[in-house]
Amino acid sequence: MVHRKPPKLFFAGTDTDVGKTYVASLAARVIFGCGVKLGVYKPVASGCHTEQGQLIAEDAVSLWKAAGKPLSLEQVCPQRFKAPLAPPEAAAQEKTHVDVGKLTDGIKIWEQNSELVIVEGAGGLFSPLADQTLNIDLAQQLNASVIVVVANRLGAIHQTLATCEGAANRGVQPIGIVLCDPSGSADNSAHSNSQQIAKHCSVPVLGSIPFNGTEQDAQFLKLLPGTIEK
Repeated sequence: MVHRKPPKLFFAGTDTDVGKTYVASLAARVIFGCGVKLGVYKPVASGCHTEQGQLIAEDAVSLWKAAGKPLSLEQVCPQRFKAPLAPPEAAAQEKTHVDVGKLTDGIKIWEQNSELVIVEGAGGLFSPLADQTLNIDLAQQLNASVIVVVANRLGAIHQTLATCEGAANRGVQPIGIVLCDPSGSADNSAHSNSQQIAKHCSVPVLGSIPFNGTEQDAQFLKLLPGTIEK
């Protein structure tokens, strides 16, 4: 029997520090709460810290806990580096490199053990994961549906439109946009960004998550592919 690969949702930012892990983890809690056998995958992380001699990626820990701690934390994020730089540069500081093959191979265990896999990129959609491999390249290689996460602040309209336009030029049509306030410092534009983005962008705005948002605030994520069947 041929094993059918589960759907994959690739959470990508318009930039770094826009609340990507915050949104992806909330999505994981909501989807896991629907009874979905959920996998979570962070292909590579930088800016990790050391605990008991092991490099720990906080983003991976957040995703893993939100999904009910499936498999192992090592399998959530197989490649980890210490410097808070783009992964290729962080790896270079350790006199090594990001293994491009592992970026795609690492998801196979999740494909075999999950009904749906949440993938979180590193940085923005066009940020590098490895030499000559951007987040958008990996999303295409994984045949994943892309969700664009944007911080709901002044500048969100341009960042969102530019990211979605760039994705379309590469043959990727994101399935939705999620606005969020990751830091509690939203400005007056937060009240109108969603409407303005919807006016100028063909990618639907799925919803907005406030600072310290809860699963209740993220219920709209139940409608993502792979969850509605539940």
